[in-house]
Amino acid sequence: MRREAEKPEVGALARPRTRREIMKLAALGLGAAAGTSLFAKKASAQTTGVVSDLDILNFLLPNEIFESQVFYPAALDAGILSGAAYDVVAQIQEIEVVHAAALADAIVSLGGTPVEAPEFMVPEAVLASQQAFLEAALVQEQKDVGANLGLGPMIQSPDILAAAGAINGAEAENVTAIKNLLGVVPPANEPFPAALTQDEVLAILAPYMGMGSMMETGGPAPAGGVGDKRY
Repeated sequence: MRREAEKPEVGALARPRTRREIMKLAALGLGAAAGTSLFAKKASAQTTGVVSDLDILNFLLPNEIFESQVFYPAALDAGILSGAAYDVVAQIQEIEVVHAAALADAIVSLGGTPVEAPEFMVPEAVLASQQAFLEAALVQEQKDVGANLGLGPMIQSPDILAAAGAINGAEAENVTAIKNLLGVVPPANEPFPAALTQDEVLAILAPYMGMGSMMETGGPAPAGGVGDKRY
């Protein structure tokens, strides 16, 4: 039976010890900022050199909406997951729910309006089997790590940077958990995960928006074929 994720509460965050408590603390830290979405902008940080912490956080929000409301729920409801795979995916989805809720609540609390995410979909081939979905999920979680690594150096607030680092640690755990399910030995096998540009992140999301391998953002095209993998 699927569980609903809890929203972060200040009173429960003193001495975080479990993974969920750490995630709540990180999400609360991100609640210090809100603003407009980079999804709607033509110029990326790589081309303009000017991006605020608010822009960075709102660039990440549609991705959290995609994973928490579309990508992982689609697999959980498709009947393709069993045993440990179902449990792991359910837990990852719960974590992404916390991320998305914390960002949206923070925007509202600061008088802003949460960005409206694009219309996402999950291709049938991704839901064809447990193996196909887990391979796709690994790409998504590696994308999350890469996005945080790429955007981290642009963050100006030490508090937001610390919270982003904590969240990135959880995303890296998700990568390892999925590698375990896929039988990758050893699962923690990347000493330096790749940082991604904003355009590379969007390129990975584009197939889930009924598009090709790239969205038009005004920035340079991804290097190294990022986003070219198909399922």
